Amino acid sequence: MSSSAGKSSRQLVLEQLHAHKSHELVPRSGKVVAFDLDLSLRHALDALAEHHIGFAPLWDSAQQEFVTVLGGEDFARLLAYVGREAAHGGGAPLGRSPDDISLRDVLRTSRVAAPPPTFPSLLPDETLFAAVQAMLDRALYHLPLVDTGHSPSPASAAASAVTAAAEGVSSSGGAGATIVHVLTPLRVLNCIVNSPMFQSDTRTFGERLVDLGLCTMLTNAHAAVAVLAAAHAAAGLGDGSVAAASIDAAAHGGVQAGAVCVAALAHAPLWHALLLMGQYGCTSLPVIDSLESAMVVSAISEERVLAIARSMPHTDLSMPLTRALGAQPPGAGEVCVRATDTLHVLMAALSTRNCERLAVTNDAGQLVGVVSVLDVLKYFSRPPGPSGE
Repeated sequence: MSSSAGKSSRQLVLEQLHAHKSHELVPRSGKVVAFDLDLSLRHALDALAEHHIGFAPLWDSAQQEFVTVLGGEDFARLLAYVGREAAHGGGAPLGRSPDDISLRDVLRTSRVAAPPPTFPSLLPDETLFAAVQAMLDRALYHLPLVDTGHSPSPASAAASAVTAAAEGVSSSGGAGATIVHVLTPLRVLNCIVNSPMFQSDTRTFGERLVDLGLCTMLTNAHAAVAVLAAAHAAAGLGDGSVAAASIDAAAHGGVQAGAVCVAALAHAPLWHALLLMGQYGCTSLPVIDSLESAMVVSAISEERVLAIARSMPHTDLSMPLTRALGAQPPGAGEVCVRATDTLHVLMAALSTRNCERLAVTNDAGQLVGVVSVLDVLKYFSRPPGPSGE
């Protein structure tokens, strides 16, 4: 890459995204794990654990095509459904034991109010900028790279090096198309963080988070409490008066309409956190001690959700979240950055901690925002202004 002298962080990252192809992030050896829709939930969870992943493309044998990518938020929705049913005296989830629940049932339950599932994908020869745009357009955390095999290219070479590790399905789709990799926003961010221009120049990425508008960054903890309460009420975890009061308080706190900041309550039932993760499409969620103080104490991750799902039906989904996090939950220092930290600190933290979301706190440790890898990529994908910003 050419000299970074005089260029802003946004200009440098945009150059990198335009200069590199998506297939460059495909591992030289690896596995694409895909599931048939009729595979049992138990077998799918065991396979995800075996391959240390949290998502997989789903294949519909009847249609002979991939239909969507199943992720941690889907399992969170299913578990929240089970927990809510149990809390209200319902029977076994979907009327059957977990071993007899198919992924088709999971998809039907987890996306009951959503439009029909789709299978967005990208050709491996597209640029990383095109990949980022595709992720941002539909808020995707999993973007399959599909090689059609119509023409020899570096992408085809990369595809031949990837072995499909399937459970009930191969990675080859219709018309000779093959999933060569499932790209994630975090993998794109890692590419940026590991580049020489990022490693050698912390000053260029020295903008403070509070000044960048990367995400819903609330002006103070009082506004954060209001928006958090509104999010809980919208998920059915509070009454209408709480929602109305929260939204009114948020408006007086200078929070823009539609601002969303979601966190789980440490002492609330586990299924409440799962419901919030599913409703807001979060792959992880900060955990706060209470709505009154909004002090961040930990986080619940996609990996933890999958572990809880694997323990079905033996896990009590009504247990306090703090107990569900395990004996050694991540501390606040592992799941937070401060609003006064720099962009460089944030990007390095997301990369080294291998997480897609981090809580943003004030100096007192109170939650004032949540920032995701997609928020960072969205910031960089916007064209710079005349001054480079």
